[in-house]
Amino acid sequence: MDKDKNLKNENKDSNMVTQSLQEQGYKVNTSDSDSKPKYDDEHSDSKSANESNNSTFNTNTFQLDLAVLNEVSKIAKMGMDSISYLAPKVSDKEMRKVLVAIYSQYGNTQSQINQHFEKYGEIPDSTPIKDKMMSFAGVQFNTLKDRSNSHIAEIMIQGTLMGIIECQKILNCNLDVAKSTTELIKDFNKFQRENINKLNAFL
Repeated sequence: MDKDKNLKNENKDSNMVTQSLQEQGYKVNTSDSDSKPKYDDEHSDSKSANESNNSTFNTNTFQLDLAVLNEVSKIAKMGMDSISYLAPKVSDKEMRKVLVAIYSQYGNTQSQINQHFEKYGEIPDSTPIKDKMMSFAGVQFNTLKDRSNSHIAEIMIQGTLMGIIECQKILNCNLDVAKSTTELIKDFNKFQRENINKLNAFL
C-alpha cells in the first residue's frame, strides 16, 4: 500500500509541473502524462516501479521542453516578421542597420531553438497564417500616417516588451526543463532588453 501511495504522489508531483505551464496559457500535450502505469502489488518489484516512474518523469520533461521551446520560437518568429514588415518603411540608414542587426540575432535564436528540436527529433510549430496576417495588417495600419523613426521604434519596443513578459513568465514558473533550455530563454530575454535600449535612441 505504501508503494502504491508513493507512486501516486510522485506522478502527482510530475503533473503539477505540466499544470503550472497550462495555467500560464501555454499548450502542453498531456496525453502521455495522463496515462497511469498499472502495477500488480504481488508481482511488481521495485526496479520495474522505478523504471515506470522515470519514464513518466522523462515524458513530462520532454513535453515541457517542447512546449517552452515552441513559445520562445513563436516570439522569435514574430519579432522577425515584424522587422520584415517594418524595414521597407524605414528611410533612415542608421535605423535600418539596427533593425537588420536585431533581425539577424532573432535568426540566431531561432537556429538555436531548431538545434534543440533536432536533438529531440522534432520540429518547431509553424506560425499560423492568421497570426501572420494580423501582424502584417497591424503594421500596415500603424504606419499608414506615421513612418517616423520614433513611431517605428515605439512599435518595435511594444512588441519586444510583450516578448520579454512572456519569457519572464516562463522563467518564473521554475519549470523542470533542460538547463540548456533555461539558459537559452535567459539569453534571449537579455537580448530583447538590449534591443529596447538600442531602440530607445530613436524615440
